[in-house]
Amino acid sequence: MPYPTPADRKDLSDLVSKNWENNVAKPYSNWDPNQLQNYLTSTGKEVKKGTEKNTESLIAQVQNAWHETAEQANEAYGNSANWLFNT
Repeated sequence: MPYPTPADRKDLSDLVSKNWENNVAKPYSNWDPNQLQNYLTSTGKEVKKGTEKNTESLIAQVQNAWHETAEQANEAYGNSANWLFNT
């Protein structure tokens, strides 16, 4: 992640925390309808009839099928952050 000025540990930690949700825990929240449909079909899920172009509905369906839960992602973040910032 680009950071334009010198930063201390807290600044970098805050930056990672802000970007974690959209890039790791729930990256699908920024996907377009085609990407959402492709993910659902690749996991063996059927897209509900009538929701093929409804982004909100597709996101809800992907969220239910998402194999990486927010708790697991947060645990991975904690482990990674500790390792990174302690080395």
